[in-house]
Amino acid sequence: MNILIVGNGFDLSHYLPTKYDHFMDVMKAIEEKDLGQPVANVFKNSVEDFPTLLMKFFEIKNALNEKSYEMSFDELFSKSREKWFIDKTKSMYSTNEIKLSFQQIFELQYKLKNNGWYQYFKNYVEEIKTWIDFEQKIEEVLTVLANCILEIEQVKRPSKLFEYFRYELEDGHRISERNFKVLSIFNFITLELFNLNLPLAGAISERSNLNPKFCHGEDLQNGLNPSSLLDYLQKQLEEFIEIFNLYLELVVCQLLPIETFSIDSKDWVYPDKIYSFNYTNTYQRLYDSVEIDYLHGSHGEEQNIVLGVSDLEDESLKKIKAYGFTKYHQKLFKDTDYLFLDGFKEKVKNHEKRLEEFERDYQLADKSDHRKLFGIGEKLNLKIFIWGHSLDISDKDYILDLFSLNDDVDRNVRVTVYYFNKTAKFDLLNNLLAILGKDKVEHWMKNKWLQFKENPKIVPESAITLEDLPKT
Repeated sequence: MNILIVGNGFDLSHYLPTKYDHFMDVMKAIEEKDLGQPVANVFKNSVEDFPTLLMKFFEIKNALNEKSYEMSFDELFSKSREKWFIDKTKSMYSTNEIKLSFQQIFELQYKLKNNGWYQYFKNYVEEIKTWIDFEQKIEEVLTVLANCILEIEQVKRPSKLFEYFRYELEDGHRISERNFKVLSIFNFITLELFNLNLPLAGAISERSNLNPKFCHGEDLQNGLNPSSLLDYLQKQLEEFIEIFNLYLELVVCQLLPIETFSIDSKDWVYPDKIYSFNYTNTYQRLYDSVEIDYLHGSHGEEQNIVLGVSDLEDESLKKIKAYGFTKYHQKLFKDTDYLFLDGFKEKVKNHEKRLEEFERDYQLADKSDHRKLFGIGEKLNLKIFIWGHSLDISDKDYILDLFSLNDDVDRNVRVTVYYFNKTAKFDLLNNLLAILGKDKVEHWMKNKWLQFKENPKIVPESAITLEDLPKT
């Protein structure tokens, strides 16, 4: 059986703009799109609820020529930091039909303006290079939050809580300036008016304090309610995911190839099944209909995209039960195809059980030869190709499962890992060594169960000769 495991590099091999940078660059272009002064006034006045926004939108719409505010593919990617990549995309796909309407831009601007996660990530565009870096930034925010919750709980008098937020003072028990700036983005901190207690009656000033909406009963005197804050951040993350889903729906998945593609490699075989760590249906859309399990969910009207951290390492995060931000919680909650190689793992488990029972019943002295003979009828006969997955520790459990299939006996499981360039191969090998250990990686490579090969080339079908046709 031929199995293909794909990560984001598979889409990038097809010059589909699915990198974190591509997404954020397009969002920046949308956010900065000038829709005229009436729209600017609406956002300036901070409309809280979407129905009210829509009412104002239709008032504005009647006075505008919508066509003049559409965004073409070129304008969407006008802020791109990878012009060469986008030029390649344009050479391979029809981009003229991709246009965002005035209404779509208007709604996205509203969502971007009001989403704390987007505003936070926007401040770290240069630091975040990959989706893995992105996950680490989520964890940083959660850690800041957990630490501040513990510190706030040490403040005995709610009426003095504002003193904790005066980071500019060096004495006493106070929030750090960095943490103050991070939490301000998520509306954790707000400005409140207070009396100066000066001889001049009615003298009022303002100061930073905890946002009452995150307190029990929305009253500062009742103290912080961590659950309400977590619920808010979780809702904000889901809204960010919906923004990303719109990007995939309105842009990436609207890219139609100018000419039919073929995969040019003498070693390439058509997959019987695909395990996808992507949210897109690229293989089915560009090649053929194959059974696909979307391990991290998929895009669409009923999207169930998983976007979070691998696990909660910080004990303070476990204490406040921030599990909704983990991938495993989201996979279970969103009913993704999270089962990976389970049928094959079950065969291995049953084989091991039968083997142990046989050895126990017959009390064999030398078990090595028997294990080899016993394993002949238990071959899995799997050719597994990994294309575009980083093999990062964030997917450690999947990688451990995969490389356990030849434990104790060779079950004819062969793995080919494709790499983009020498640097990528270096990183892939590094990641495998970190997860599996030197001995296991050496054993697999020495036996040629594991091989690294350059990515197959994506070429127009007209360029393929009979000799180049993939194996079936």
